[in-house]
Amino acid sequence: MLVALALTLWAIYCTYDGLGPFLIYAQRPLIAGSVAGLITGHPLLGLLIGATLELAALGVYTYGGATIPDYQTGAIVGTALAAGATGDAAAQAAIGIGVGLPAAILLSALDPVGKMVTTALVHRADGYAADGNARGLAMIHWVSLVPWVAVRAIPTFLAALAASGGLVKDITASIPAGFVQGMTLAGSLLPAVGFALLLGMMELSRYWYLLLIGFVGFAYLHLTVLGIALVGVAVAMLFVTLKRDEPALAVPEAAADEPAADPRLTKQDLRRAFRRYFWSSQISWNYERMQALGFAYSMEPVLRRLYPEKAEYVAGLQRHLQFFNTSVLVGGPLILGSSVALEEAGTPKSAASTKVALMGPMAGIGDTVVFALYNSIVFTMGASWALQGNWLGPAFAAVMVLVPYALIRRWQFAFAYREGKRLAGHLAAGALARVAQGATVLGFVVLGGFIPSIVKVVTTLTYRQTTTVQGQPVTQAVAIQDRLDELLPFLLPVLVTAGVYLLTVKARLRPVWVIGIVVVAGVVLGWLGWFAPSAPAKS
Repeated sequence: MLVALALTLWAIYCTYDGLGPFLIYAQRPLIAGSVAGLITGHPLLGLLIGATLELAALGVYTYGGATIPDYQTGAIVGTALAAGATGDAAAQAAIGIGVGLPAAILLSALDPVGKMVTTALVHRADGYAADGNARGLAMIHWVSLVPWVAVRAIPTFLAALAASGGLVKDITASIPAGFVQGMTLAGSLLPAVGFALLLGMMELSRYWYLLLIGFVGFAYLHLTVLGIALVGVAVAMLFVTLKRDEPALAVPEAAADEPAADPRLTKQDLRRAFRRYFWSSQISWNYERMQALGFAYSMEPVLRRLYPEKAEYVAGLQRHLQFFNTSVLVGGPLILGSSVALEEAGTPKSAASTKVALMGPMAGIGDTVVFALYNSIVFTMGASWALQGNWLGPAFAAVMVLVPYALIRRWQFAFAYREGKRLAGHLAAGALARVAQGATVLGFVVLGGFIPSIVKVVTTLTYRQTTTVQGQPVTQAVAIQDRLDELLPFLLPVLVTAGVYLLTVKARLRPVWVIGIVVVAGVVLGWLGWFAPSAPAKS
């Protein structure tokens, strides 16, 4: 019971962290699974399951509020149930993946339920805003976290309770060894899904050749994952330095300079606004207005100071309760700081128009740079170490989230508050476009090395070859994998990733179907013994 309660509390925190502060991005399966392993007393198991699901989930985020597989709960539930299974760590991990993936897919059906409840709550917030009731507005904002948490915490608790009994051990004891072997292969193939989804989001036709740099670095120069990342950084910096012809970020003509105004806000007012956004930006996300309630909640201390007259204060709350959605890490703090500055300057209409003008472009750039590229690189490196049983993996990912995320959000808010309306002019200068281009180049180089290093598959098939030795015919078994390595090292991981890419981008199959195909193929081929994650030891 205590373990079930601890896992449930951890699931609650994971959900909150991915909606609010992003302290360690606990919502990602690498972090969620690793800590779940510690809670259950099986740390290695949590590392293996969390890392495998992380690599399958690369590039999969809730862009625009899309519903995706609940990999967080899948990692926690898979670890909890696998901890009660029989067998060694590899066999338990295979079972955990076999449970966690279907659980992640099935539990995604509960995600819209939570979002629909928050959609109903936002209308109650409208009533509080019309009354100028800040406490009521804040209450609705924080209460909206409950349905988000419930649809994840309840399944976690039930699965953890089931794992505490002997039923799981009895069931897993009867699972055929061939199935476990097949699930092990499927787990090693799943990263190809994440890589394929990432490539589908990037400009592959334009930058495909950069994949070769990373591939050569790993396959022929034997660089480590970190070494490949450093090479990618160097290539990206060189690329951006030599090529500055990217178009600038387009912003409307309305974004002109505003006259300066004497500051009326205190440092405490600014800190309150930023802290509210930092700790709770998306906990009240809903289908109708998305991040609007969180933005209005963040602006409330500023509006209270600037508009002592109730009518103006109410108008300010209602103004910022209108539809709003952008990247909360690169974009949201910037727009918040600009809105605060423009409200203080006595130009509320400009605050509203600038917010509308910037949220779309900043969403595109922020989501691409942070989620699709930066996060994918950081969590891929972390997952690769975790698969080796190294706790440096989740620790590295957590630190690379905690420090940069906090610093970049604080800097954006302060910079935008200082610049006010001039912010749009700075963005139009093309700096963000160059950052996005550099991140794209880095992403391609790193992916080129990550694909052969993380997608693990070899063939165990052989053929018989007869040769003449000292005039006598000698028949020997020749491993097909040896011949493939002579042709091109790591050919099979590349072919698997290419095949998954064709399924996702060309055949346009949904990721859920692609994952199913990869898992079934892995189970069948692994069970038959034709393919494996690594070559058998030679006697």
